[in-house]
Amino acid sequence: MKLSRLFLVMGTVLCAATVAFGSITTYTGSDDGASTSGPWPMSSAAQTAFLAAAGSTTLVDFENVAVGFYTPVVPNSSVSIDLSAPDFGNGFSGISNTTFGNLYGFNITAGGSQWLGVAEGSATFNFASPMKNFGLWLTGVQTVFTSTFTLTFNDGTSQTLNLPINVNGGTTYYGFTDTASFSSITITNLSNDAWGIDDVSYGTGGPTVPEPSSLMLLGSGVVGLAGLLRRKFMQ
Repeated sequence: MKLSRLFLVMGTVLCAATVAFGSITTYTGSDDGASTSGPWPMSSAAQTAFLAAAGSTTLVDFENVAVGFYTPVVPNSSVSIDLSAPDFGNGFSGISNTTFGNLYGFNITAGGSQWLGVAEGSATFNFASPMKNFGLWLTGVQTVFTSTFTLTFNDGTSQTLNLPINVNGGTTYYGFTDTASFSSITITNLSNDAWGIDDVSYGTGGPTVPEPSSLMLLGSGVVGLAGLLRRKFMQ
């Protein structure tokens, strides 16, 4: 009986090490119906948790790019953003510096005014070098318009993450860390909802998994231990 329990424990350890490959951890919080000036306690808490897990990140707050609808948007040398959507003008599409309220896209950067809108379309973030984490603020998203809101990427396999949708607009923070790398992120909402993106963070840090050689050593060590214990119990 004791030997059977030991093998069960060892099997659990090996399985836990295996599923760590390609592991994605998400961080999210929403402030449904929150005003454009805040506070946004749940969203802010999710951002804090994400940034703590991600380590060093680059922030894109859209304050240093020109207002208007154009593509690509290039906030810095590490990322460019391709927009695929109609142009509904300032307050809806492209880089905006105005808002029509918490049911629409709006700025969340302290002391800032600009944000990115892609109503009825998508925004693809293309990175100059592979990343392992990504987080962003979503504003003005409503269930009355939207039933599917996705974030897609490829980290060796195709991944689709479903983003939270508020009932009454306000804010949501969504971030994730990955043990594998990706080179682009596409955020898509094809409904006619007016929504915004702001304060995007990305980086190369985050969780790690044991290298295959380490797992092989772990496995061989466990097998060796099992053999010794089996001989002991057989005596």
